[in-house]
Amino acid sequence: MHLYGADPVTSRPGKGALALCCALAASMLASVLPSVTDAQPRELVVTFGGDVNFARSRTNPEPEKLRKFATYPLAHSTEAIAGEFDGDVNFVNVETVVGPRNGTPLSKTFVFRSHPEQFRHLRDLGVNAFGLANNHAYDHGWPGLRDTLDHFETEARQRNILHAGVGRGEAGFQPHIREINGLRVALGAIGIGNGGYALRDDSARPGMVTLFAPGHYTRVLAAMKTAEADLKILSIHYGTENMTALNPGQRAMFRRAVDEAGVHLVLGHHPHVPRAVETGPDHAIFYSLGNFIFIGGADRRHLPVGHDYGLFGKAYFSITPEGARLSALEVLPLRNTELAPHPMTPARTRATLAHLSRLSRQSVGASGLTIAPLSDSATRGAVCYGAPYGPRTSDLCCQLEHRVECDLPDLM
Repeated sequence: MHLYGADPVTSRPGKGALALCCALAASMLASVLPSVTDAQPRELVVTFGGDVNFARSRTNPEPEKLRKFATYPLAHSTEAIAGEFDGDVNFVNVETVVGPRNGTPLSKTFVFRSHPEQFRHLRDLGVNAFGLANNHAYDHGWPGLRDTLDHFETEARQRNILHAGVGRGEAGFQPHIREINGLRVALGAIGIGNGGYALRDDSARPGMVTLFAPGHYTRVLAAMKTAEADLKILSIHYGTENMTALNPGQRAMFRRAVDEAGVHLVLGHHPHVPRAVETGPDHAIFYSLGNFIFIGGADRRHLPVGHDYGLFGKAYFSITPEGARLSALEVLPLRNTELAPHPMTPARTRATLAHLSRLSRQSVGASGLTIAPLSDSATRGAVCYGAPYGPRTSDLCCQLEHRVECDLPDLM
């Protein structure tokens, strides 16, 4: 065991000496730190990916298959990333109607429908939070919008999942709140879309919470502000497609969620490419995650660095009596998001994380994310913001920075 600035020992003590050393170190820490047992923070980890659909435009989906130039089993889409949904909350944006039948397909360029079993596949892997507000929620008209809401309402009655962005009446503007691992999590969602399908107070028909419908965003923020929750997450579907720069006014729009409503994690999507990431002591804003599993999308693998991937993230929070604190962020850049996402090579990861860091600083200044790979051979990056760390945060951060606590046994 060694302290900061000390040379690591080159010989290893016996088990008895090591146990005594650890016990002494634990005793020393206990004498100088506040009572850990009295004020131990709770840890909450959120994983998140961007846009998801499971069938190409105007194609009837099949429950257990994918069709894109060839036929694949459904599990092919998640083969390489199935183990990544290891958070307490695992979020995706539902960029599609979800229903067992066609509704009334609109006469627009891209019309998506996925089968309920395809989203149950994600749920079985651990996904338990779904943003529904986006410009494909109503691709099959009112019947499709109704089928999507019916699916997620039915799932929520049977399982502990969160969904937001499509609802009925006043309740549709409220965040969905669930207790997860003893902590209350609130999820809200709002997106761009046809105002004809916007949520209305005076209608029992399902509607979408729409960013530019009069008063919708203000109402969503007011509801998020008063939500009794330990962690607040807001999904926002917005931004010019295929553009990595922020839209004019986007930063002010997204920051309202943090400044006015106390949101801890803002998850943006729609541009199909990642955008800047902004961080603060108690929050992170992802201005665009890009695609995650987007069968209806084009192949992006030939595009240059920064345009060829989807951003899968993990946010680590410490929940204290004073509120939530952002402890760490982890980023996993994924390629082949148009069929079966998988990690990049280490070299491409380094170039991508450097691009994301540079883009973040250019877009939002000093609060922009600066992130580096976990190691020279890593396919993901991370950044840590300081203890107190929960056990999962500590496991991550000990890979980046060696601290006394990294050598101690788990005393819990």
